[in-house]
Amino acid sequence: MRLRPHRPTSRRSLADDQADQLAVLAAGGDQKAFEQLCAGLVDDIWRYCWSLTGDRDLADDATQETFARATTAIARYRGDAPVRMWLVVLARRSLGATIEATRRAPVPTEPDTVAVADHSLPVEVAALVEALPPDQRQAFVLTQVLGFDYATAAEILEVPIGTVRSRIFRARDALVRAWTHTDTHPTTQEVTS
Repeated sequence: MRLRPHRPTSRRSLADDQADQLAVLAAGGDQKAFEQLCAGLVDDIWRYCWSLTGDRDLADDATQETFARATTAIARYRGDAPVRMWLVVLARRSLGATIEATRRAPVPTEPDTVAVADHSLPVEVAALVEALPPDQRQAFVLTQVLGFDYATAAEILEVPIGTVRSRIFRARDALVRAWTHTDTHPTTQEVTS
């Protein structure tokens, strides 16, 4: 099965309970359930891969690698954690192989800050989120886009929950400043974790 993640759509992802039910069926060998699971979570996984890389093409590659690995790993899925979290962890592990395979480096730690000059023009929110430092972008996407609670995000990122809260606070602050055009240069404190 070949997924074409190539940019998320506006469709909602599967609810956790529905995804978990499909995962149990898929782990038992139900190919149709696996296909439904993948189709229902591909946008979430793409968004997470993008939050790690800041690169849309690399997120496409990492998402594809994640689901390629999931085709064999799903048989070992035990249901100890929600399948969406299981796939996010698998995506995180798959990303290193994807980066090495494409021989690209991850996003620099000090991205340019995006400012909105004219509020009458449409703004692509993704561009504002893309400008966040990688650690803030990851925490923001996990909690504000994918809907993981802070404790789950902390587990995925392997950091204390306070670190996730801090990163979300700084990300929101940077997004507001970019939107209101009050600060076009990140401070040293904002760029570091």
